[in-house]
Amino acid sequence: MTYTQPDAIAAIARAIQTEQNYVFAAGLAGAFLRGAGRRRATNQLAEHRARLQTNAALVDPAEVPATPPGFTPESPITDPKTARSALAALSNALVGVYADVASVTEGADRATAIAWAQASARDAVRWGAASQAFPT
Repeated sequence: MTYTQPDAIAAIARAIQTEQNYVFAAGLAGAFLRGAGRRRATNQLAEHRARLQTNAALVDPAEVPATPPGFTPESPITDPKTARSALAALSNALVGVYADVASVTEGADRATAIAWAQASARDAVRWGAASQAFPT
């Protein structure tokens, strides 16, 4: 389904932008992570790229935000601790983003947004964030 309502377009565009940031941060973080952390970041690159494509298919191509040339995390990613912290923060942000997408979509699209919000909450905890009732 292609969503044309302004609130749906805005929520989906925000999801695309946040996913773009996650992909960039996961690539950057991977340079500082080792072992299981690096494997998780690498796996998540593919997962979040797929989410980008799925989200982009929900709106007219003209509404898809351009991929920015880069992303500046809230705190610089300079070591394994800051890499995990950045990915935890972005995962928490995606919880709210996908809650917004769920509120403006329907059917299978809504179910997907809910599943991705839940997965993002789990990912945030796996990256070291404290468990929250309503992650932000």
